[in-house]
Amino acid sequence: MRDVEAGRLPGGFPYLAVGSGKPLVYLPGFTPEHVNPTGLAARMAIRSVRPLAEGGWRVHLVNRRPGLRPGMSMAEIAGEHAEAIRSRFGGPVALVGHSTGGTVALQLTADHPAVVSRVVLASTAYTLGPVARRAQWAMAHRLAERKPGYHLLADGFTRNPVLRRVLRGLMWAVGSFGPFPADPADMLTVIQAEDAVDLRARLPEITTPALVVAGARDYFWTPELFTETAAGMPNARLALYPDAGHAVNVSARFYRDALAFLAADGASR
Repeated sequence: MRDVEAGRLPGGFPYLAVGSGKPLVYLPGFTPEHVNPTGLAARMAIRSVRPLAEGGWRVHLVNRRPGLRPGMSMAEIAGEHAEAIRSRFGGPVALVGHSTGGTVALQLTADHPAVVSRVVLASTAYTLGPVARRAQWAMAHRLAERKPGYHLLADGFTRNPVLRRVLRGLMWAVGSFGPFPADPADMLTVIQAEDAVDLRARLPEITTPALVVAGARDYFWTPELFTETAAGMPNARLALYPDAGHAVNVSARFYRDALAFLAADGASR
């Protein structure tokens, strides 16, 4: 990946950057450690954002920073992101967040609107859905004990009982080899902070142009949570894909809709 830049934003946020044009900050979903991915994981991460880069953006795939203080709130975590963005880019940037990264992005947009010109919120809502809340908490604690845990996410991917059993088995087998965090403190801090988030009452004050993208078959949340999130923000709209699940962020529809929405920021070629 010769065209990929690896570095750190001010404050220690690891990032991978690709493309050219105006800056776009992309906050990814759950990661067991706050580091830049390497090898196959890095190639997959860059592949997930390259269509946005090809749409005319300099995409910075930014992970949470390592060394978080235990007990930090999501507002504190988002505040550190906002300060890093101000220090690196100077002015407001386009922001995309998926899953846990979407929770950070929504909190950041609510608390620091001057930092964000437009925001795309993928597979996330103003609070965790019941399956997401239960499954990721249990998964994280098993990973912290170096035990397989990813199979506990199967309930969020399918409601078919047969497929769910098969998926759990496959995810348990693969998850037996990790990845396990060398130090689980950062992972647990973020999940605890996300568990406490409920921004429903603040949605009306979020006037930043927003696009909420979700799949109706994303069982970590509910369609109602996605709908309420978009409806609660004055300048937001919802793209709900009826046959999609949690991984909407790597679908052709997502790239098409996100780029069309972001084009209003004047960055498209």
